[in-house]
Amino acid sequence: MTGRRASVLVAILILLLSGCTPQDATTGPNLRKAHPGQLLATPTDFQGYSALSELSARSVAVRYRSTSGVDDTPTTVSGVVFVPKGQPPPDGWPIAAVGHPHAGIETQCAPSSSPGLMGNMPLIAQLLAMKFVVTMSDYQGLGSPGPHPYLDPATAAYNVIDSVRAARQVSEFTSDAWVGFGLSQGGHAMWAANERAADYGRDLSLAGTISMAAPTDLRPFADAMQAGTLTVQQRTFVPLILAGLKYRHPELNYDDYLHGVMRKRMDVFLECAGDQEGLKATLAESASRGDTRPVDKAATDRLRQWLGEISVPQRPATAPMLVVFGSEDQLVLPQWTRGAVGRACALGDVIDVIEAPGQGHGLVDVGLAPMDWLRGRLAGVPAPNSCAAP
Repeated sequence: MTGRRASVLVAILILLLSGCTPQDATTGPNLRKAHPGQLLATPTDFQGYSALSELSARSVAVRYRSTSGVDDTPTTVSGVVFVPKGQPPPDGWPIAAVGHPHAGIETQCAPSSSPGLMGNMPLIAQLLAMKFVVTMSDYQGLGSPGPHPYLDPATAAYNVIDSVRAARQVSEFTSDAWVGFGLSQGGHAMWAANERAADYGRDLSLAGTISMAAPTDLRPFADAMQAGTLTVQQRTFVPLILAGLKYRHPELNYDDYLHGVMRKRMDVFLECAGDQEGLKATLAESASRGDTRPVDKAATDRLRQWLGEISVPQRPATAPMLVVFGSEDQLVLPQWTRGAVGRACALGDVIDVIEAPGQGHGLVDVGLAPMDWLRGRLAGVPAPNSCAAP
């Protein structure tokens, strides 16, 4: 048993001993009556990270009400909130929502219950140093009961926006201004949150979002699977993408898309990020091209349509965006991101684009550019717009 699973079992035992089951927390009257973003329990102290303690006056774990983007039902979502030290500005602290990268699809994969916040601590520390109240949602189904709809844009958007509302209840000294910074899956979440902020988040004031190495147009995955041209890195994510789609489309049959070692060992690929990474890579490298090939053209066409439902852009953005990606990204190919940006520009979005030469998927090193971009948005400086470039 991993430490992560052990901690989850302890948490469940505590809930049972206190007379509150996971079902109560997810479907009880508090959830049904709560407003989006409303805290469902008293925040609990979140300790153990000295680097964050030096920067934060308060660090708490929260559970709040959000909304499923699949069926609009109320959901319970967990996360963390950090309040910076010092005197808040007259209008209150601005809020920064962090969108974490892929963590897994099971309840025990929540970054908030993982060592080092599953690699998100450095970004949180940077934002705290800039005097943001920082909030990071685990996303629906991670840290709370129920399936995690991996890469469902509406669900992720709602979870992010509601995390900002939850943060405003943790500290009364906050403004309604917020920004978002997401990496990989979190970049996809921030893009989607930007598109839905004018509607779902209309009580807040979004200044801008950063999407780094974000999955954008996912439809090419279907054609690459059919053609047998997936990279090894892409192959490791196919089971996750299919599992996420099955939440939206229960009729999806894994056997239509996974064969051989990819089907037999699908469970390995669904493990939390950081667990069995060596085995995941070995299995993906040993798989044949046919192990991820759709059974027929109809299956390919269905998959392409389903992937289009979770791709971005889907609608005009509310606020400016900074889109950062590496020119050697082997998971989300650069041409896919360029195409998504082009479609977003056609919708009238304001997008600053940074393509980092020679860098792959993940945390793309572009120096201070992202933080400078955030400062500009809060200062009211007109956002750079690559869409307007000749």
